Amino acid sequence: MIATTAYVGIDVAKRFHKLCVKDGHKRSLIPTLEIDDSQEGYDKLRQCFDTLKDRHHVQMFAVGLESTGTYHEHILDWCRHQPDVLVSLVNPVQTNHFMKSDMRRASTDKISAEMLAQFMAERTPSPTQFVADDYESTKRLVSHIHSLTKHKSAAINRLREQVALLWPEYERFFKNFNSKQCIALLTLVQTPTEFLKLSEETLKHVAVMGTTYTLRKDFLADVTSVAQRSQPRYARAKVEPIIKSLAEQVLFLLEQIGRVTEELKGMFTKALSEGSDPKAGASGKPLVATIDGVGEVSAMFFTACIGDPNRFAQGKQVCAYFGLTPRIHDSGDTIRGRGYIQKKGNSLVRYYLFNCVLAMIRKHNHPIARFYQRLVAKGKQKLVAITACMRKLVLIMFAMLKSNKPVKPNFVH
Repeated sequence: MIATTAYVGIDVAKRFHKLCVKDGHKRSLIPTLEIDDSQEGYDKLRQCFDTLKDRHHVQMFAVGLESTGTYHEHILDWCRHQPDVLVSLVNPVQTNHFMKSDMRRASTDKISAEMLAQFMAERTPSPTQFVADDYESTKRLVSHIHSLTKHKSAAINRLREQVALLWPEYERFFKNFNSKQCIALLTLVQTPTEFLKLSEETLKHVAVMGTTYTLRKDFLADVTSVAQRSQPRYARAKVEPIIKSLAEQVLFLLEQIGRVTEELKGMFTKALSEGSDPKAGASGKPLVATIDGVGEVSAMFFTACIGDPNRFAQGKQVCAYFGLTPRIHDSGDTIRGRGYIQKKGNSLVRYYLFNCVLAMIRKHNHPIARFYQRLVAKGKQKLVAITACMRKLVLIMFAMLKSNKPVKPNFVH
């Protein structure tokens, strides 16, 4: 029987990849091939495909590879641009369970490539639909902003601990350590005694790593009031250098977050002006940002993760894609497992959805807040109600992107 489709499994590594090719009857067409993650390796793979087309009359290659960090990016991009290759980015959880079902006791690169090829031949998964390059860049930038924010929060918590040892009145008075002038002052002085020795002109401008921060008069007046009623404290260990170092680190992270956020907005605005993304509101912001409670960065991220809304037939498919569908475990009359959400897909999407919903339910007249209150009044637990609001918000955003229309004032019934 003439084979028209060959099924290719690629085990991805950092410097080289193992490759196995099978036909529709799960027979290997070539011995396991090893290629380098370079242009020479891809040329070798192209030559192998051309040889298979001549010898075995192969018309298409269904390539399957696992999402492994960033190691798969280069070969994935190469496969996407081959006219006779249909590539599927497979979840490693699927292939792991598939290998267990085959009772495999060993796991090597060669075996993984063979099992991937067998998985492609048996399951024939649909080719992966990739989002636009602008969307992919948006997802990576937002993920980077989230990573910087986590580092900033950790540094601020550490800074507060150290400041509380020498100047607890300052730490208690200024609860928002995200203020740049609040942090910049700590790079100059770390104790109330040092602060009271300096003049107002010296404190007015603070230079940190080439950036000058201006401290307002009302802020300096508040600090002066706090310093005058502060008691001198002395720590057994010298923590002033730690406070200065942490303050500089927080300022650096704040500057980086601001710069990357501006680059993200500029890139999105440029995409809108070039007409590559029609999903924008009248103000030039993302269409999803017209929902009260959804920030501009969050809206860009949601739009990028959904991508082309036409690849989803129904809204519930988007909810499943983001891992917001319930997982039920029932068996017979005795096992009644408690339902949880699947938590599959992008966890960062659920993080932003959770924070958006929290902002909405604090506004009592918000439609999502009224929906949340109705669920709680019916006896639902608060986290269950919040998860239902997250799912409702996803359905609303999907409907907006699908119809390319802004949200109505009362969009939840």
